[in-house]
Amino acid sequence: MRWTVNSVRGVALAAAGLTVLLSSLGDPSPVLAEQKTAQTLYEEALAAEKSLASSKNLQAEKAVWLKVARQYHVVVLSYPRSGYCDDALYHEGELYRKAGARFGDRDAMVQALDAYHLLLKGYPDSKWGPAARLARADLYLNSLSNEKAAREEMSALLTGWPNSTEAADARRLLANLDRPEKVERPAEPTRRTTPSGLVEVRNIRQWTGKEYTRIVIDTADEVEFNRGRLTHPDRIYFDLFNTHLSESLASEVFQVGDGFLKQIRVGQNKPDVVRVVLDFESISRYNVFYLPDPHRLVVDILGIKPEPGSPADVSSPGLPPRTASASGDPSDAEASATSPPPPGEVSAEPQPASADLPPAPVAMLPLPPEPTSDGRFPLSRQLGLEARRVIIDPGHGGHDPGATSHNGLQEKDLVLDISRRVAKFLETQGNYEVILTRNDDVFIPLEERTAIANSQGADLFVSIHANASRNRRARGLETYYLNLATSPEAEETAARENAVSTRRMTELEELLSQIMNNSKIAESREFAHHVHQSMVKRAVESDRHSRDLGVKTAPFYVLLGANMPSVLIEVSFLSNSDDATLLSSGDFRHKIAESIVEGITTYTTTLKGVARVATSPMTRDIDGGR
Repeated sequence: MRWTVNSVRGVALAAAGLTVLLSSLGDPSPVLAEQKTAQTLYEEALAAEKSLASSKNLQAEKAVWLKVARQYHVVVLSYPRSGYCDDALYHEGELYRKAGARFGDRDAMVQALDAYHLLLKGYPDSKWGPAARLARADLYLNSLSNEKAAREEMSALLTGWPNSTEAADARRLLANLDRPEKVERPAEPTRRTTPSGLVEVRNIRQWTGKEYTRIVIDTADEVEFNRGRLTHPDRIYFDLFNTHLSESLASEVFQVGDGFLKQIRVGQNKPDVVRVVLDFESISRYNVFYLPDPHRLVVDILGIKPEPGSPADVSSPGLPPRTASASGDPSDAEASATSPPPPGEVSAEPQPASADLPPAPVAMLPLPPEPTSDGRFPLSRQLGLEARRVIIDPGHGGHDPGATSHNGLQEKDLVLDISRRVAKFLETQGNYEVILTRNDDVFIPLEERTAIANSQGADLFVSIHANASRNRRARGLETYYLNLATSPEAEETAARENAVSTRRMTELEELLSQIMNNSKIAESREFAHHVHQSMVKRAVESDRHSRDLGVKTAPFYVLLGANMPSVLIEVSFLSNSDDATLLSSGDFRHKIAESIVEGITTYTTTLKGVARVATSPMTRDIDGGR
């Protein structure tokens, strides 16, 4: 059975003039795209932007703004060393910035920051450098309410381009920030009773399962917080300092009633302190961590569950235990899986000669599961746990296209296709229940994807992506599990998938060292190796030049807080023309999907051990195979 946890959300496009523009932005054939020069791609993007600027109907559609911005990005992916790249990145950033302001889209603002960041880091001598710095400062200051980051950008602008026009603007902005406000103060100070200068607490989101709840508190900017636990009644609270509630959240109560968490209460505890209270029946443990860009406080709560090893704990929720006879007939499962007769039990029938003895009664005795590659037995193997419920997570989606190839193939569409194939192949085996985090072109926040896996009681989590690099020669497959990044390349990949700047990665690694679920690292590493080896084998069959980039570690948001073995797969590079051509082939996607399924089934087999047929003491044990 396959489940989806979202519904289709479409974007209505304006009719007037839209067909012409979208046809100019459509997917060109691979042959034509190969023949286009950097200049041609850039001029086509300029023409598309000009069409957008001249049509009020088109300007009313956010999807069109984002589509034109992506067209500029194709220039950079196709010709990263071209002299047009810095121009393309600046125009891309401006389009995202304007779209963010027009539609109130915070994600578009973050994409604008990333485009400017790539321009500054990849093309430091560009004429657009000072303008990009000032644009980043403006976004941080006026749109994202982050004065500290804005000051850092303006400081970098004054250091790098002290005589530019933009530097003069930065000096005026800094002078205004440093000028004390003239406030008419009444007899009693009113500073603490006004939201001026306070960070807004915008929203509270939740995902609930039988033994797990994830709560996300969205804030307008980074905040400091304190937490505590109180009794009579039992509750956990979080005080967010220098904050105020949005009007929609004022004195809100969220009923949960999942058996361990009763409700979530939020209120303005003090003039500059918002308090969030979690009323609960019983909690075994909880984790708290803060994620930036956009800013949110994430709380993972686990209820008290059955003791490890008990029948209710070993079997996945909602799935009956699987048994099978040696003959493979499920109807014989009870008889074939029974223990040998009790000692001393003798048949009443006369014993025939030894030559005429019938086959001795047999029993399927489970062997211990295989150790991990380092020779150890993590707790999950000691307890004999199985993996039946699999979450497949197609990366990106909706307004977030991910990487884009030279021929217009978008990562969000590619990985959705592969994920659907993986789900179908797993379902046909009859041993797995498959849940897709998305089954359509919709956007799902990174923290929600892991929450879906945890709340659904998943046994495995597989996030599927396609890679991209500023180096067009980079190609091949790589597989990640959650840990600290061990190379600049891994850090850059994580920064791209997390949709944050590499500056934020250091903060994330500090966070990761605090909340790492060490019990899952060993199994995630083992899981990653099985899936990766299977993928590389199939990829080489299709193209002997395909490269094995190995199993790596990096701090991915989408894997944070997962309660099960979890991996993130990068199925080749869309920025490489050879890899992109392969990924455009349905046959290659089919093989990649099959290889992922093969890796999943191989890994789950190692958890169960090998069945062995036990016969009479006079008969040698026979290995029943896998």
